[in-house]
Amino acid sequence: MGGRHSVAGLLIGLGVVGTAWVGPAAAADAWRSRVASRLLAVYDAPPASRSASPVARFNARGWVQADVHYDCSAVAESQIETHLSVSTSIKLARYCVIEGWVAPDRLAQIATVTGVNRVSLPSYAIFPSIKATPAASPAATAINANGVTIMHADEFVATTGLNGTGVQVGVQSAGISNIKLIQGRGELPAVQVVNPAHGGTAPSGDEGTALLEEIHAVAPGASLTYCGPATYVEYTSCLSQMISAGATILVDDIIFPQQDLLSSDSSEVQAVEQLLTQNPSVVLFTAAGNYNGSYWEGSYTPVPLSTLGQQPLTCGTQTDNYVAHFGGDPNEVLTLSQAANVPVAFSWADPPNQNSSKFDLIWIDTASNTQGCLSAGSASDNLISQNVSFTGASYKLYIATPDNSAQGKFLKLWIGGDGLTSLSKSTTGSVVTPQAFASGVVSVGAVNGSDGVGNKIESFSSLGPATLTFPTQSQIQAPVLVAPDGIKVDAAGTYFAGSLFPDGNFYGTSAAAPNAAAVAALIRAGYPAFNASQLVNVLTKGAVPLGSVVPDGTFGFGRIDAISALNVAISIAGNPAAPPANSTPTPPPAPPAAPPPSSGGGGGGSMNGWTLALLLLLTLTPKSCLRALLRGSG
Repeated sequence: MGGRHSVAGLLIGLGVVGTAWVGPAAAADAWRSRVASRLLAVYDAPPASRSASPVARFNARGWVQADVHYDCSAVAESQIETHLSVSTSIKLARYCVIEGWVAPDRLAQIATVTGVNRVSLPSYAIFPSIKATPAASPAATAINANGVTIMHADEFVATTGLNGTGVQVGVQSAGISNIKLIQGRGELPAVQVVNPAHGGTAPSGDEGTALLEEIHAVAPGASLTYCGPATYVEYTSCLSQMISAGATILVDDIIFPQQDLLSSDSSEVQAVEQLLTQNPSVVLFTAAGNYNGSYWEGSYTPVPLSTLGQQPLTCGTQTDNYVAHFGGDPNEVLTLSQAANVPVAFSWADPPNQNSSKFDLIWIDTASNTQGCLSAGSASDNLISQNVSFTGASYKLYIATPDNSAQGKFLKLWIGGDGLTSLSKSTTGSVVTPQAFASGVVSVGAVNGSDGVGNKIESFSSLGPATLTFPTQSQIQAPVLVAPDGIKVDAAGTYFAGSLFPDGNFYGTSAAAPNAAAVAALIRAGYPAFNASQLVNVLTKGAVPLGSVVPDGTFGFGRIDAISALNVAISIAGNPAAPPANSTPTPPPAPPAAPPPSSGGGGGGSMNGWTLALLLLLTLTPKSCLRALLRGSG
């Protein structure tokens, strides 16, 4: 299992460091090289205007939230704890971070603590949420009924007597504010809640409640745990705490685009990989995202603005004479379905935290000709990421530089998504969160389950593979699996009701990921000795193929299926384990009306010879005999 990691925390306050204040005049001091440029901008700003920063967050006392990265040594940890009052941190090899609030004037003292190697702004959680549209099918009558039947989870429970009992599933998502209301209706059992930090509180809302309801509908015997993070440090802390609480199936629908989007060996990716390595039975499922059509990647191929008949562009103090071709065309148009404040992330293939480029991202409103921009000229890392308010319907986009010295650098650009935005020139690769880059993590795309069939990829579901450039150029399979969305979740009386489509269904990869995790819980209930790689192998080999090539960047290995995965598990390890003693399987929810026959690829892929024979036995044999046969004791 590896060494036990520790979880603590940090509050940085005015007066906790007793050394003298160092002002902005000390521009040449070495400590400044250890503070991220966006945080330095807060430090250097006049005190009265610091809270106007578009990327930093402040508490009621005017302290800015910051992450203090140190060298993981005991000496450094001791020195930091001597100077600071701890409230939030994570300590793993290569990822030792203390997070909290710091008086901006004290950043210099923190950066000079022995062992501190970087002080930066936190990476804040973004929770995907699809914009509702009227074009959808009527909702099924029971919670997650279409998902249950499409994935044959009801058949699995009925034929094996296994319903997830003995397995604990941990969920990270946006809020469980009204979970007691749902539990009062008998739609959820007790849920263990762990906090990402001492005194931490979960986000408000009920998307987390919805994910828990989905899992319970598929695997009603599974135990449930929830943690609600606000930052990547808290996310990693939540992973470790849920694992310590006994969860072996983990699922989230959170992205962190403020982290390195080009490295497979960043400290953030390595932190997740280390947790999974230390706990070889744990499988992590993450939503692939709803960003297809709102993403572009490719090499920078600059063209002089003069050859396009255009004047130089400016952003701040920088004048740009070159702009990118987007697949051979310099014209990239961003279209919004409504005015919105959306996340924007732009990254380029300079080494992590070693920006040598002078990229500007510029947008011009096609109606008013007004301009906005983000500049990387003073950035200390290879990423620009912040929320931007767009009030118009369409914008011309430019990736621009003063000269052509950055030619050939690989670029990633993501703006919005979730049904709100689209780019006229888009590409695949729109998986934009570091946990999806970690080895062994299962990213999950969405197929439309509202038709009861689930063979059609959702147009917004992020497509792969994910391209990385450090330490070497590589591509990561994404998504790994797809699962149904467009399912019924009873959200009456909760914050989550506003996220539902007019048909009452829950759409997006946020709905798909918990379905996949719940099927994993069913398989683990029958095969508790499977480690993570064995369990994922069974799920991928048992997936219903929906693409012409397996795996591909649209469906991955295919749509997850409980009965097909069971067949694979039986072929590898024999019959499933018996249900725990004295357990009474919860009957599966009543299925909705039978869907029309499907002509889509692979729709009946799970009905192989073993399944047909099993169904025949079910009709001709007493259930007690059949269960004995499945357990190998009859």
